Amino acid sequence: MATAMAPFLRQAGPWDQAVGLHRTAVEAARQTGDRRALAAALAELGVIRRFMAAYPEAIEALDQAIAEYEAVGEKRGKAEALNQLGIVRYMIADNEAAAEAQTESLSLFREAGDRLGQANALADLGMVRRQCSRFDAAVEAQSEALTIYRELDDRYGEANSLRDLGILHSLMGGYEPAARCQREALEIYRDLDDRVHQAYALNELGVVHRLTGDFGQARSMHTRAQEYYTELGERFGHANSVCHLGVLDRVEGRVTEAVALLEQALAAYRELGSRGGEAAALGALGAARAAAGERDGAAEALGQSLAILRSLGDRCGEAQVLNHYGNLLRASGDQAGARDHHTDALRLARDIRCPLEEGRALEGMGRCDRVTLGPERAAESLREALEIFRRIGAETEADAVRTLLAAQPG
Repeated sequence: MATAMAPFLRQAGPWDQAVGLHRTAVEAARQTGDRRALAAALAELGVIRRFMAAYPEAIEALDQAIAEYEAVGEKRGKAEALNQLGIVRYMIADNEAAAEAQTESLSLFREAGDRLGQANALADLGMVRRQCSRFDAAVEAQSEALTIYRELDDRYGEANSLRDLGILHSLMGGYEPAARCQREALEIYRDLDDRVHQAYALNELGVVHRLTGDFGQARSMHTRAQEYYTELGERFGHANSVCHLGVLDRVEGRVTEAVALLEQALAAYRELGSRGGEAAALGALGAARAAAGERDGAAEALGQSLAILRSLGDRCGEAQVLNHYGNLLRASGDQAGARDHHTDALRLARDIRCPLEEGRALEGMGRCDRVTLGPERAAESLREALEIFRRIGAETEADAVRTLLAAQPG
């Protein structure tokens, strides 16, 4: 019964009741000595625990499922459990272990000729590569997954790959294709009546709207996503929405509200054990504290964020936080230190092809040079930054640089 109900329970919940049902199945399988059934029940328990953001419990259940599948020689079941384990490792930003699990899963699915399994492993491997700022490799894996999902008419897989490709396009400065992918994904999720993933797509659409200067639409998207997450009890997604709303408040000048929201998001990520979320919240919190004039608190948050991001290998996040740190130092009068941070951010951004942070780094360098060397020496970096911002459609940043250049002689 638990096996038959598993797909329904994954989507509809309620997840606390699903946990109880799968635990009962685990005990029944142990009592009867059916190791194949035990592996299946443990795997489903791990999936539901992942949905509930109970990551240590999810890892424990999935590790046990993998061992049981190995014992009975069930390669396909092992591949599926490895895939789920990779997702959990991705959620807590244990990227090396996530990539190892997904790569092994992909190999097993290819041996079995399981096209759907291959697509799932490729899609999740693409997410891990994105989190490591390997954007080209991520696009390659995700595009291959999307092709297979469409070949199989798997609408759910298609939507997931579209959503992640949208995130990749956004990171690489392609905001129009990013929005298009997220809207396509959102429509599929609506057709499937999947509110959890609708919320994820709404959040990503909100990010694109913020980056292109449409703050009203961004707030609407993040607020709707937050409502869905609250209704469903999805704690990680809820933390994401709170973090996005905090960033939006900071960009719009509501720094007190921004600090409060970002501190809330930070506490949630830490409770969930999400190191990637913690790093993102700390970076955003540092920028918000800097805007509020809290120099010491800002420096502390930014330093902690950088340490985590470097340990995770998230070079895109590192470039962003280096730019925030450069802005803090510049506002504090340390032009040389600020320029060094922006220069490091520029190197990283160019290496991973992240144009938004490249433009922000050039703008920061130009602002430093404007103080130390004069407007004429600063103009080249500022104009280069403006060209990048205009090309990718980052209107808020472009307007700020236009204003600065217009104030310069000549």
